[in-house]
Amino acid sequence: MPKYILIGLAVPIIIFLTMYFWSKLSEKVKTRFLIVLSGILIIGFIAVLTLLFF
Repeated sequence: MPKYILIGLAVPIIIFLTMYFWSKLSEKVKTRFLIVLSGILIIGFIAVLTLLFF
């Protein structure tokens, strides 16, 4: 039960901190971050599909 309370508190705090620091980043850093995040998601998606089909 306590882990659900911690998760419930952690999610809004993480979202708040992300929004706070995101506004302070430069456009170049934001673009690089989004490109890296997109690449990780695409590679993960391909890896999951590969594991499911083979």
